[in-house]
Amino acid sequence: MLQKKWLLKEFDKNRVVEISKEFHVSPLTSIILYNRGIRESKDIADFLKCDLSSLHDPYLLKDMDKAVIRIREAQNNNEKITIYGDYDVDGITSIAILYKHLTSMGFEVDYYIPDRIQEGYGVNRDALDKIKANGTKVVITVDTGITAVEETEYAKSIGMDIIITDHHECKETIPEAYAAIDPKRKDCEYPFKNLAGVGVAFKLIQALDENASVKELMEKYSDLICLGTVADISPLVDENRIIVTKGLEKFRNTENIGLKALIDVSITNNKAITTSTIGYIIAPRINASGRLGCAARSVEMFLTSDVEKAYELANGLCEENTIRQQTEQKMFAEALEYIENNPQMKDDQVLVIPHENWHHGIVGIVSSKITEKFYKPSILFAIDGDEAKGSGRSISGFNLFGALENSSDLLEKFGGHELAAGLSIKTENIEKFRAAINAHTFEKIDENALIPTVSIDAVIKPSYITMETVDEINKLQPFGVENPLPVFAVRNIKIHKISTMSENKHLRMTLLKEGKFLDAVGFGMGEYYNFLKEGDFVEVAFGLDINDYKGFKNVQLILKDIKLMEE
Repeated sequence: MLQKKWLLKEFDKNRVVEISKEFHVSPLTSIILYNRGIRESKDIADFLKCDLSSLHDPYLLKDMDKAVIRIREAQNNNEKITIYGDYDVDGITSIAILYKHLTSMGFEVDYYIPDRIQEGYGVNRDALDKIKANGTKVVITVDTGITAVEETEYAKSIGMDIIITDHHECKETIPEAYAAIDPKRKDCEYPFKNLAGVGVAFKLIQALDENASVKELMEKYSDLICLGTVADISPLVDENRIIVTKGLEKFRNTENIGLKALIDVSITNNKAITTSTIGYIIAPRINASGRLGCAARSVEMFLTSDVEKAYELANGLCEENTIRQQTEQKMFAEALEYIENNPQMKDDQVLVIPHENWHHGIVGIVSSKITEKFYKPSILFAIDGDEAKGSGRSISGFNLFGALENSSDLLEKFGGHELAAGLSIKTENIEKFRAAINAHTFEKIDENALIPTVSIDAVIKPSYITMETVDEINKLQPFGVENPLPVFAVRNIKIHKISTMSENKHLRMTLLKEGKFLDAVGFGMGEYYNFLKEGDFVEVAFGLDINDYKGFKNVQLILKDIKLMEE
């Protein structure tokens, strides 16, 4: 069991009191806002208001004007447009909203998603040849393309213009496309750099359709934009917070037939839809189509107007997701076995794990689980003969994309973000790559960065833990990256009851202090049961939630960590 370091955030008590009085919120809510860096009155007002008026002008994105000119030219000349997208949820939702909107504006539109198994990630020449043969004059990429320098040149050489819309990290050379829109471009002055791919695609729609108001466009697409943004684990601040908030409001009553079908077959008991619901229930089913089969089925589901077809596709995604879960469990066990059989890896700061019989569409999920378990960056490779395709996940404070750039001479291809990346390599170079990336990491990473941390907003008394407190805190939703679920701590509290659930996977406790009993649950924390017993005094770190069971509601502590009090 990994030992975690608790970090109690510091705050300016005077400013917290001022915020509480000015905005009529509790001191606890004021502390949370302060700890999120939301401290100036205007920023607090914007955050609490979460209004569409705070969305930025799409023309602030570099090359947006060029893109709009070329697309309108295509419309005037009756030129066919093909949307080229990635096979994950972000890419699929990007294709869906752009296809729907261009079609509604009278364009001749097609879409293309590369086959994950046969083609791999990103733009490729064979795909461009197929698209060209299909009569396309303009290709618009969504959620991909910003590193496709050679492929963009090839497209131009065969008579097609490429408009890139992407949000991934840029390399030194930007493709010489007709337009290359990416807020992460160094020469782009767009004020918010962390839009998801679907957010950038929406900005293109917003710029292109000057006859539609932002309110009208959000009413049409906020549910799908929300889905793509949450699934891509984008920071839920600035524009993303507005997008996701509006999208969650629309989600349950979506007018998208395919999304409604997926919700109906995935979520039982009319359960509330939150970012967690999307991230853990809805998104994996959509991703399953791209990992195991054909991602185009998910796009088809979002585009169809046939209710029966929508439910057929939604049920198919659920079946594929079940297969994905079984495959993932097997691969995770094999990854753990590999680590156990290679004891020299205990000193590695980046865990590089290759395997010959793995499904490369699932290595990314397993990499996430390995990183979570060992709290080290990990890269898993699915070997296929002379080549291997990999996916990596990182930890806070370590730029995985930068580390891959440092080892790029050993890689065939790579791309991604600071915390997640995809790559391909010659099988014979895997061990050299392992040595190179660990040598680089040894110089770049502090040993303390490899200790998982729990950031705590405040130490509180049990009397603060009420339904009213939870209700007010929930007004700061949606929670996610850069606006995490607030975490509190209570010290010197007694374990009144303790047990496990779901075959010892999860922990359940009743805690007692100052005459108040508190229910607590620790998901994935079943192993703590071996170190704790009833009567122990502990300190607990937790988030707050409301548990609704058969109409009976009570406050529940969502445990993040537990420490025995030192005697």
